[in-house]
Amino acid sequence: GGGGGGGGGGGKEEKVKSVLEGIEELLREEFNMVEIKLRIKNKGDPYLVFLLQELERMNLVLNTMKSQLTELSLGLSGALNISDAMDALINSLYLNQVPPAWLKICGQIGPTGTYNRKTLSAWYDDLQLRWKQLEDWSAPTKPLEECPPSVWISGTFNPMGYVTACMQVTARKEGYSLDEMRVQAEVTDVLDISTVEVQPERGTNIHGLFMEGVRWDIASNCIAESFPKELHPVMPMIHVIAVTVDQLKTEGVYQCPIFMTTIHGPTFVFAAPLRTTVPAHKWILAGVAMVMQPD
Repeated sequence: GGGGGGGGGGGKEEKVKSVLEGIEELLREEFNMVEIKLRIKNKGDPYLVFLLQELERMNLVLNTMKSQLTELSLGLSGALNISDAMDALINSLYLNQVPPAWLKICGQIGPTGTYNRKTLSAWYDDLQLRWKQLEDWSAPTKPLEECPPSVWISGTFNPMGYVTACMQVTARKEGYSLDEMRVQAEVTDVLDISTVEVQPERGTNIHGLFMEGVRWDIASNCIAESFPKELHPVMPMIHVIAVTVDQLKTEGVYQCPIFMTTIHGPTFVFAAPLRTTVPAHKWILAGVAMVMQPD
C-alpha cells in the first residue's frame, strides 16, 4: 500500500512540474524601464505617469512569479530544501489556485480576503492580455504619451488611476481644479473595439465592462431589463468625460457603481451616470452595477 501512496505523491509532483513549466514557458521578461523612460517627451503627462506605474507593477508581478517559480524548480529537482513557502506554492499550483503573494501585488487580495474568483489558468490568461496591452501602449513605434484608441480598463491594476488621469488632463486644459471635476459617461454603440482608431479630443474611451442585473440597450441608449439567463452582458465602449459639478447631468440618470469583480464592497472603483427612462430607485433596489471581471 505504501508504494501506492508514494506513487500518488509522484503524481502530484509531476502535475505541479508541468503547471510550473507551462507558466514559465510563456512568462515574459520584465519591461525595460530604462529604455522606456528614455522615450518620455512630457514627464508630467497624467496618462504617462499612469502608464509608468502600471509597467512598474507588472514588472513586480513578473519578477515575483519568476523568482518563486525558479526557486520551486530547484526545490522539486532536489537542489534546495522545500520551505513552507514553496510547499504553499506547490499546493496552489496543484489546485489551480492563484498564489496569494501574486494576488497581493496585483491588488486582488485585501483585509477581507481575495477578490479574485479566477482559477490560476484563467488568471494567467488574463495577465498575458494585460501585459499585451502594456506592450502596445509602451511600444517604440508611437509616442509614450499617446494612449491606445480605447483602454481596456479591466486590464489595469489601478483603474481609478486612469479615470483620475483623464480628469487631471481635462482640469489642466480647461483651468479647473481636480476637486471640481466629476465623471460623466457617454455609452457609445461600439462593441468591436478594433474599429476604433484614436482617442477622442476630450475625455477618453474605455472598454471591458459588463453589466450586472440589467443590460444596456444600444437602440434606445439606456438601461433595460436583462434577458433571461444573461448574467453579465457586455457593455459597449464608454466615452468617459470629466465635467465640473455644475455641468453634471443628474436628471434621468442612474449613478451606476463599477466594481473590479463580482465581489462588491472593497473592489468599488467609481460610479458612472447611465441614462435611464425609469426612476433610478428601481435600479438602486435591484443592486444594478457594472463589473470589470464577471467571474
